[in-house]
Amino acid sequence: MIAIKNARWAFVFLLPLLASTGNASSVNDYSLPAFRDVDEMVKIVKKGTDDNPYWQLRGIGLTTSFLVGNGEESDALELDDGSVAYQANFNSDGKLITQIGDKTLSNFLLINGSLPAGVHGGTSWSAQPYQLLLQAELLDSDPANGTPDTIGAAGGFALGFNTHFTDGWAANNAGLTGGSTGESLWLFGLSKGFGDLVKALDGDSSNGTLASLIGSSKIIYDVSSVASVPLPGAVWLFLSGVMGLLAYGRKSVASESLAA
Repeated sequence: MIAIKNARWAFVFLLPLLASTGNASSVNDYSLPAFRDVDEMVKIVKKGTDDNPYWQLRGIGLTTSFLVGNGEESDALELDDGSVAYQANFNSDGKLITQIGDKTLSNFLLINGSLPAGVHGGTSWSAQPYQLLLQAELLDSDPANGTPDTIGAAGGFALGFNTHFTDGWAANNAGLTGGSTGESLWLFGLSKGFGDLVKALDGDSSNGTLASLIGSSKIIYDVSSVASVPLPGAVWLFLSGVMGLLAYGRKSVASESLAA
């Protein structure tokens, strides 16, 4: 059990990093601050009509943490009454959809909770009351490829979404996000059921079809997620400028030494 728990935490922090080297390159790399949740329950339900069916993925978790600092477990702030909820809709080909017939479908991520006082970089905040911390729309990372989002990183049992902020405390706190309007949501787990779900959603006929896996309904436990906010571009520009100044300083020192 300890080994499984440690492996789960390893996936929480390593999977988004691996995204940049696997076929998950279109989903933003893991960065800070980030929300993390474990032991989620995901339910898949077949909806629509026999002639025009679709499948709705709905997840919920109640052990949410807010990662600051360098993203390690020691920097995690546990949210009081924290919760994560998300919903994504797929057609029979496993593609993320927002419309089925005349019906509009919503793909979203919601994070609520009471955030304890903390510090991130030069930004500090007092304890926050229970509220909506982050709301985002789930987006397909590559709508033209005919398959849902990013699948296949770290052994094939990860499902990733690009997202777009729509509301929430974290999204509106420019000191935390730099005003960024993009982030990413990763879902992953160690259970065979979750691995089968991801394989079915990737559109690969050799893995079985969405309909054959799910049927009318399926519940998967022990799923984990990380919703990460990318560092604003200004940070990288600042860092590159500092590195340039350091390089120039070194060159100047070397030139003075030669002249002496």
